[in-house]
Amino acid sequence: MKFKYLFLVSAIAATFAACDNNEDEPVSASGKILFSTTVTNPSGDSGSGYLQAISDFGGGRNYDNSNAIPLGFGSYPCVCKSGNIYVFPDYMGGTELKLRRFVLNNDNQLELKGSMALPANSSAAIVVEANDQKAYICCQSLDLIIVFNPTTMTEISRIDVSSLRNEGVSAYPGAMYIRDGILYVALEQFNAQWMPNENALEMALYNVADDSFIKRIRNTTIGLCAPTRPIDNQSIFEDENGDLYINCVGSFGYIPGLDAGIARIKKGETEFDESYGINLSQTKVSGLSCDYLNCLMMCRYAGNGQMYAYGFATGLDPTNTNTYIARTGVGVIVDLYNKSVKVIEGLPRSNGHGVAMGTHKGKMVYGSANDEYNGFSTVDLATGAVETKVITVAGFPSFFYSFEK
Repeated sequence: MKFKYLFLVSAIAATFAACDNNEDEPVSASGKILFSTTVTNPSGDSGSGYLQAISDFGGGRNYDNSNAIPLGFGSYPCVCKSGNIYVFPDYMGGTELKLRRFVLNNDNQLELKGSMALPANSSAAIVVEANDQKAYICCQSLDLIIVFNPTTMTEISRIDVSSLRNEGVSAYPGAMYIRDGILYVALEQFNAQWMPNENALEMALYNVADDSFIKRIRNTTIGLCAPTRPIDNQSIFEDENGDLYINCVGSFGYIPGLDAGIARIKKGETEFDESYGINLSQTKVSGLSCDYLNCLMMCRYAGNGQMYAYGFATGLDPTNTNTYIARTGVGVIVDLYNKSVKVIEGLPRSNGHGVAMGTHKGKMVYGSANDEYNGFSTVDLATGAVETKVITVAGFPSFFYSFEK
């Protein structure tokens, strides 16, 4: 198995750094809609990322990256409920090892509000905020969580999770979520090839009030592993009932028996729900040309038990040996309550870089890097109507967020 394939499915990152923007002034473009693109070399394993704000989404408009902020390659921005927009350095390093915080100013321009130095080789990827004085960022390759003040962008303390490593793996903290005063931290437990060694789900729980360790939870009966996709902050989320759902990526379909799917922690509980699980290796997908999905690379919860996602299956492009650019991603809807999955007919297939997702004015937005164009399509959440090529972009659309809900 080639390392670059593992690299794609684990983080879509590379050892080549993208440049960082050190300007304190806002860029000229403006709007309440954010998206980022990834511009790669022909093989797809290195390149640069760009983030911009726009006001017009539709009409087949085309956007280049002339008004964009450079991003680290292999990382997605993170938008918190406060409106803070966090931008990470290159996932595998680079020259500007800083976490940067932006906001949309009164002119709806991206304005830098502060930055904080990060340790070398940290693979920083996820931020969750407890309040305006306290937030957490995962430094995944270091088995480290940094507690910081998001207003001043200064470090407060550090949580070392290395003691939670299992034999032969790193704890590798993934996505995080705060519920009822508890910080839930996914523990990927990856080996040197960024793969799990066993079908086990683990998370670490901390008290947000004082960051004290509560406990580690572990489950081997549900049959899933690798809870959360480490660079997708919405791969753990809460439904209307207060239940937590976790998108588990397993071995991305590379190792039979180390499976991907959906797990749950019910409201008021702090253990995995052993009565619940969706195993993708055992769940046939309605409308899929091959029987099963390998994993869900991106997901967004839309309410009423409906989770929209980008499902990936190597069987969708079996003759393409370049996993970076193979068209193996398909839009799907996961019914969490009925444990079913169906393909969204009419959406084009995408490669592993073009997996942007988000909601905008009653529609689910899908980024797509397909054979015809790079851009965005939409699915009406009420009617299911699909519109393709809503806008086109320069590069592969990797991130989307709209403040216009």
